[in-house]
Amino acid sequence: MPETFLTSTMAIWVSLVVLAQAINAATVVIDKYVLARSGGIGKPVVYAFYVSLLSGFVLVLVPFGYISIPSYVVLGLSLLTAASYIASIVLLYTALKLTNPSDVIPVVGGTSALMAFILEHTWLDTPLPASFVLAFIFLVVGTLFISHFRFTTPSFLYALLGGALFGLSAFLIKLIFAETSFIDGFFWTRMANVVGALLLLALPGTWAAIHRGYHSSSKGLRSVVVFNKVLAGVAFALVLFAIQLGSVSIVNALSGLQFVFLLAFAYVFGNVFPDIFHGEIHPHKFPHKLVGVICIVIGVAFLFV
Repeated sequence: MPETFLTSTMAIWVSLVVLAQAINAATVVIDKYVLARSGGIGKPVVYAFYVSLLSGFVLVLVPFGYISIPSYVVLGLSLLTAASYIASIVLLYTALKLTNPSDVIPVVGGTSALMAFILEHTWLDTPLPASFVLAFIFLVVGTLFISHFRFTTPSFLYALLGGALFGLSAFLIKLIFAETSFIDGFFWTRMANVVGALLLLALPGTWAAIHRGYHSSSKGLRSVVVFNKVLAGVAFALVLFAIQLGSVSIVNALSGLQFVFLLAFAYVFGNVFPDIFHGEIHPHKFPHKLVGVICIVIGVAFLFV
């Protein structure tokens, strides 16, 4: 295959990943915007309910006959995945409500990647990369830079635990795809999210909060939530397409670009949206934030490359 063709193909899928991570960063900022609204659907458990319920869009696949009945293993793993995912986004949204996106997301992303690698190494006997120790050091140093200068103890713990649960859900999805096809795995994990969203109603006070949140939020804000999750779906599709065209390791390593985009958004839009980026570009703290994000990006890259 001609080298020029390979080069142009790589340029395409790398561009898709860059675009996807820019979109992902934008969706996090919109999440922060929704959560910053007082009352309404800005309560983390209420927002998590709607986000999980929107996973039901995969029902559009059913008329095309792509879906098969899951085995008990796939069904059980899908429910476990949904439980860990929903718990992780509740913790993520709680952390986002307490502090800024460019503080939370690098810590969540780094912890998630590290947890997924540890679980894969422990349960699947997958050898750790030679650069694992370096990756771990960079992730810890980056996390310490961000947490020491910006986080309160509760928000830091929410971000760490949320990241660990994200890593667990990613690991469980890997197990699911080992048991069934990609489309079936994708469908049943999304439908399990819907089941998990409905189970949230069993928590004391949740139904009242959801009911109150729906009626107290504006139609415009609810439309923003739906639009934001459509954007997230587009980013996910771009990443999948990039994986199909190119290297999954490089695609995963480029996930660190999301942290860079978040930092850029904070710098550019900090004065325009002060309620979202409050204190992001403080002259004494921004350099530490920058060093922390760079360390986490390097750590994530070491894990995958």
